[in-house]
Amino acid sequence: MTGPNPDSELVEKFEEFFRRYYSDDVGELARLYPKEQKSLIVEFGDIYKFDTDVADDWLTHPSTVRDAAEEALRLYDLPIDISLGSAHVRLTDTRGAMERESIGDLGAESIGDYVAVRGQLEKVTDKLYRVVEAVFVCQRCGHETTVPQEHGEFQEPYQCASCERQGPFKLDPERSELVNLRKLKVTELPEERSNAQGEDIAVFVEDDLADWGSRENGLPDRAGEEIVALGQYVLDESGTNDNGEFDGWLLGGALHFPEDAARDIDVEEYREEFEAVAAADDTIEQLRDSIAPQLDLDEDVEAAFEGAVAWLFDSYRIEQDGGSFRGNIHMGWIGDPGKGKSTAASRLSHLSPKCEYRSGGSLKKVGLTSAAVQEEFAGKTEWTLQPGILPRANEGHCIIDEVDAVMDAETKSLHDALEGEQMLKVDKAGIKANLPTRTALLALGNPTHGRFDRYEPVAEQVDLDDALIDRMDLLFALTDVVNEERDRSKASHIIGSYRELSEEEVYERGARSEAPRDRETVDQPVADDVFKAMILYARENVFPVLSDEAAEMLEDFYVDVRDLNGGHAEDDDAAIPATPRKLEAGIRIATAFARACLSDTVEPEHAERAIRVSKRVIGLNYDPETGEFDAGRTDEGEPKSQQERRKRIKALIDDLDDAGSGGGAKMEDVLDAAQSEGIGRSQAEHDIDKLGGQGEVMFPAHGEVRTT
Repeated sequence: MTGPNPDSELVEKFEEFFRRYYSDDVGELARLYPKEQKSLIVEFGDIYKFDTDVADDWLTHPSTVRDAAEEALRLYDLPIDISLGSAHVRLTDTRGAMERESIGDLGAESIGDYVAVRGQLEKVTDKLYRVVEAVFVCQRCGHETTVPQEHGEFQEPYQCASCERQGPFKLDPERSELVNLRKLKVTELPEERSNAQGEDIAVFVEDDLADWGSRENGLPDRAGEEIVALGQYVLDESGTNDNGEFDGWLLGGALHFPEDAARDIDVEEYREEFEAVAAADDTIEQLRDSIAPQLDLDEDVEAAFEGAVAWLFDSYRIEQDGGSFRGNIHMGWIGDPGKGKSTAASRLSHLSPKCEYRSGGSLKKVGLTSAAVQEEFAGKTEWTLQPGILPRANEGHCIIDEVDAVMDAETKSLHDALEGEQMLKVDKAGIKANLPTRTALLALGNPTHGRFDRYEPVAEQVDLDDALIDRMDLLFALTDVVNEERDRSKASHIIGSYRELSEEEVYERGARSEAPRDRETVDQPVADDVFKAMILYARENVFPVLSDEAAEMLEDFYVDVRDLNGGHAEDDDAAIPATPRKLEAGIRIATAFARACLSDTVEPEHAERAIRVSKRVIGLNYDPETGEFDAGRTDEGEPKSQQERRKRIKALIDDLDDAGSGGGAKMEDVLDAAQSEGIGRSQAEHDIDKLGGQGEVMFPAHGEVRTT
């Protein structure tokens, strides 16, 4: 709605500006107005190029300058007979010409200015309605009075112009002018927050801006994404108190969703360096050893870090009429304390161009998927949609540490979020949204009893449901094995890393005059900025396809795994639980390795590496006693070797039991007999304890045992 008497000189300037820069856009608006388009979107950079004074005035006097622009649009000479009198002129800045404001930097000096605030779209209310011009009917004489409404307190007439009485008045909504309205909550970006929640600001968007977003459900579908909200920073006068204190909020003028949160990485600056890395014979090793060079990698962690390289570069989604394939790689690390999981996760979060990283405790506040929350927001209690960590990580990476701390009923909704369409369909408190969750998940946790027991099924020691495990492309068990030689090597590495880095730190602080020695322990082949630029470039530009040789290798591997225990013979019970999902995982991992090498083709060496890493994952099925793969080590039930061993122990107990006496076998005799049959005493003790817990044996007296 245009204000009274816009400055005529300014109106003429905007008419000229539209003719020179936006004539085609004005014509398109006229063609689509008002059903399909209601606003002319202009770039701040174009106005600045046309007239710097006009551009600066829009920033400091936005209402006045916008009114002049909209009046110029109304007066624009169109070839068709249509009025654009109610059309908006919205000032945006997709090119970064305006200074971006952090929410925490907004202050009293910004009140009244037109600002561009960057942040994360935290919440979106359901669509509301705001009265722009209210028509009131006097209940005494029937006279109608029109009252323009501003944001804030709703205004009724002071008195009737006809009977001169002070009401009562009744709003006539059918004759009043109303527009759609939404309230948005925008929070600071994670990297700008001084605390876990960060500061936030309310943004009011109305009319066509309330339906912005280029998605099926508009703005609710964009919850969790990075956003630049442009508008006038004003006082929330409805929130005043006796001390005259006010909050500030943004009267939205335009919204911009950056295509990628990592645009500040100058890919071209590092292109020559990362292309040299990609051309090397040991590309994956260089990248692997650059993830957390302060850690000394044993075989388990080395394999997990190679998987992390694939996770960072990811595969790509395929969605065609003939079918669709997920591109994101999901990975799990379940490990003993002290294996460096959290250190590595922190580094991976740093290297990822876009990553959401939460631990189990803080995740409970954010949530995994989404929630409809009723809270006081911008002066009123409203239902708002709050996206969880997965929607926020869309098109990037998601890391959940201490995942075992958040496994509850909500995790069932993870299944759709991680597989297939990777979309959360939300219908809560009247708010409908489709939240994309196309993110690569890394879940980290500890064994259920604190440390792994190598003789027990892994499934019994991992607090994840079977369906979630099945969606993991890579699931690593990181065990801390006590070994003197290995322990000494790790201690030497940690001490060496500390000494080298501390010498550099002290030298840079000026507290040490002697230059630090050359690094020997902390060797990072690929610098962080080069690594980040390489990931971003590959994910946007490299889309490898399978070569015939690689496809054949992956097919053979899948068939071989299915037959590891003679699964293709008559004994079907011996088959390894490798479903087609495992084959698809192998394809994704091989494709990710090809991406890391900036290759347009998945070559045999990429497939071979994917197979080698996958064998470490399938190794969770490996039974160290038999040297065979055993389905029971990842699925429900006991490994076959364990079942057979415990049957033998029960038979020994029966043989040694004093038949008919009502007593039991002597524990020491059972352990001696087990040892003579090749079962270690500690293993036999462990099995007897487990059999007791399962009610298969009992202990009638101290030092005695018998079967039930």
